[in-house]
Amino acid sequence: MAWLYRRDDSRFWWVGWRTPEGKARFKSTKCEQEGDARKHLAAVESLFSARASGAPLDEVYASLSPRTKPRPTLKAALSDWLTECEGSTAAETLGRYRTIAEAFSNHLGAGEHGPMLDAVTSEHIREFLSKRRAIRNASTINLERKILSMFFLRAVRNDQLRANPAAPVRKINQSRAEKHHRRAFTLDELRIIFDKCPDDFWRFAVLGGFYTGQRLGDLVCLSWGAVDLQENVLRLTQAKTDKKVQIPLRPAFRALLMAVRAKAGKVKPGDFIWPEHAERYERCGAGPFSNGFYEILAASGLVPARSHKPKKTKKGVKGPRQVTPVSFHCLRHTFISVLKATGGSQAVAKELAGHSSDAISDLYTHTDTATLAKAIAALPELAD
Repeated sequence: MAWLYRRDDSRFWWVGWRTPEGKARFKSTKCEQEGDARKHLAAVESLFSARASGAPLDEVYASLSPRTKPRPTLKAALSDWLTECEGSTAAETLGRYRTIAEAFSNHLGAGEHGPMLDAVTSEHIREFLSKRRAIRNASTINLERKILSMFFLRAVRNDQLRANPAAPVRKINQSRAEKHHRRAFTLDELRIIFDKCPDDFWRFAVLGGFYTGQRLGDLVCLSWGAVDLQENVLRLTQAKTDKKVQIPLRPAFRALLMAVRAKAGKVKPGDFIWPEHAERYERCGAGPFSNGFYEILAASGLVPARSHKPKKTKKGVKGPRQVTPVSFHCLRHTFISVLKATGGSQAVAKELAGHSSDAISDLYTHTDTATLAKAIAALPELAD
């Protein structure tokens, strides 16, 4: 909506309007007569109607301002978005954003002179995701689509785009082979896994996953400052959620930590417990460690052994990553399930695991048949 008004310091009529963000904007009509000024008002209102029907933003801004709205390149817009995310996004998540931004830029050949942000279409995004689908599963592609959509929505909010080109791009449906449900390990499986651990690092990781329920990245990058042997607790801030948790140390996990501490010699609170592994995680992400744990699972007979020769499709392209129902994250499922099965309340499980809701905690809870049978057996008899 636009309006006319007079200013005390000008002999001309002025037209005013508000941007989609609610900011007031004003422009002189250069007309002294109200009748002539109303022609300018009608023109402004027509421009806003044109914008609502899909006219390019540059045409609207050129008519309302002596300067046109700057048209950023895709590369510049992505750079601004990543810079904005730095102060409010976890390091691992920011790394994922950077990876997608770089891949999308490379796909479109983005550089200092183009393509322009407003030249990116839904078809460009479909082509990019379709190409990546050849080597990634559906859930990963849908996450990448979501990340791109977040970027383009920011551009819409900043009035750099009229619409989000990622919105019309549909989600990818998972194939039957890709659908999976995480489960908890049995105690017998855990004993085998622990026995197959090749070194102290993996014994630490398995005990830490089972006795604390923490994620792989948080354990790999754990510092000595998080371990309070006097109070017998582990205190850390989870990288994914930025939630602070405090977990009492089980004797077996404490004993392993003390042995590692003795070998390390003099350490500072900020030192990583596993410096080389932590540096590798920060450099390469979770991939190498997930693969390492898969080898342990394979040695335990829980998953098929992988060939070191990558499988290829008929076109010679490596196929999507195969997802199995068991992984390191299943230790987190096991921790919560066993905790509840042994009498731990929902509130305690949420606090120790760092979950924000009962619904999420329930997704990590798996009750085995023996526990269900025990519960049924505890019901009172109605007949003598």
